[in-house]
Order: sequence, then C-alpha cells, then structure tokens
Amino acid sequence: MIVTKTRDAVDMVAGLRRSIEVSPKGSRRVRCNTLRDLFGFDAWTVPRKERVTKLLEDQGIRAQPTVSEAGLHDWIVLSLPVLPAPDDSRPDPRPSPEWFEHLMSVHLDSEREVEMFFASPLFHGLGYTDDHEAAGFRFFMWEGVTRKPVEADLVYFADEHLSLEDDGGVPLVLVEVKNSDQPPDVGKGQARSYALWVMPAYYVTTNGEAVVVYNYQGARGQDVPVLDFKRSELRERFDDLYRLLNPKAAADARREKADRLKGPLNP
Repeated sequence: MIVTKTRDAVDMVAGLRRSIEVSPKGSRRVRCNTLRDLFGFDAWTVPRKERVTKLLEDQGIRAQPTVSEAGLHDWIVLSLPVLPAPDDSRPDPRPSPEWFEHLMSVHLDSEREVEMFFASPLFHGLGYTDDHEAAGFRFFMWEGVTRKPVEADLVYFADEHLSLEDDGGVPLVLVEVKNSDQPPDVGKGQARSYALWVMPAYYVTTNGEAVVVYNYQGARGQDVPVLDFKRSELRERFDDLYRLLNPKAAADARREKADRLKGPLNP
C-alpha cells in the first residue's frame, strides 16, 4: 500500500506539526511502526522512509532518531527545534598551524587536563577571553523540593558579567568535560540537566578526544546534536565549530531562540 495522494500526506504531516505545537512537552513520541502505519505503508522500504523524512523536514519537524536509523519498534521523538540561521563568519585571525598542532597532540590524562589544556584553549581560539570564561561555575538547581549547589565545568558568557542573577550575564555555551577514557557523550545527561538552569544557547561535551555540540531547546523540546567530530579532525572542522559557537553567533542564536520561544530563556 502507498500514500494515495500527496496532499493527504502533506495534510497528515501538517496535523502532526500542529499536535507538536500544542503539546505541553513541545514534542510527540511515537513508535516507528505507528508512523509507518499512519502513512498507510505495509512495507517500510528505503524510498518510503526517505519520502516520510522529506515530508517531516518540509514542516520543520525533526525526528530523533531519524526515520532511517530507527528500528521498526523503536520510539521516535518528533519536535520542532529552534535553530539559528546559517552563520558564514570566519575566524579573523584564524589560529596558527602551531595552535592546531598543539591542541591535536597534547597529552590528556585527567578531566582537569582536558579542561585546562584542551577545552579552555579551544574556546579562546573561538574568540572568548578570560573575561568570558567561568571555570567551575557554581549555581543552584532544584531536585524535587531540594535546592542543591552544583558546579559546571565551564560556562562561557557574552561579556564579563559571569552570573545568573537578574542583573547578571548572558550564558552562551556550557561545557561538560570528561576523562579521555570515557565516551564523548557520557556527559550529555549532566550537561542537559545543568542547561535547564543555566539556559545557554548551546552545550558541549568533550573527553578531549571528541567534541559534541548540542543546540539547547529549552524545557519544551528535544536538544539537537549539531556537530560531532574527533580531536584529530579539529583543523578541518574548526570553521564549522566557529560558525556555531563564536561569541556573536552564539549570542544571536540565544536571542533568536528567546524571541521565537515567546519569552526569556532564564527561569
């Protein structure tokens, strides 16, 4: 069986989008086989998966995991991420060849070494200064009825105001650092929980051997992984990283996100 009319399929996806928009969570969770059945398919072929993916993308709907990656009985989360317009800025000046060589080869044993000798120099190369950087950033978060102090490894702010108070600064990027012997995404859950209170534009996890960048979507959406590369690829991927995370691009992304989400990002 196939979808009988293009218009029917388009209307169906438009209905999905509307159901996401009115959902308290800002997303819908469906089984892959339910999505298949919704479109009237018996067989779940590659062309049909690509067709459904294109229909979802046309409505701005992101599927995590993707329709192609998900198993037939896997859950798929459908959401409407707020993503910034492409940024075409380039680093000026670009870090020197010696800078790249050092960051790509420096020996990293501990979490603190990853923070001090890789993550912090990397963000300085992206245009942040010591005045933007809050290392061991302390703040309070709530777990149920308990208010507890926590510490983020690194938070980069728009200027020298390194605070979450009402008259404080604007957090742009939160970085969670792990040991090099841990998987690069092991810090995602922790970074996500911190982001709910810090409210950056992006958060980053790194073990010194890989860097993963997530576009933070707030409490109502699924965060979007936007860049994932190995340290050995830093030279080739630096411009992509810069276009996302340089101070101006990150500040613009945070401002646009706040506007589109109809309210301030800070709780």
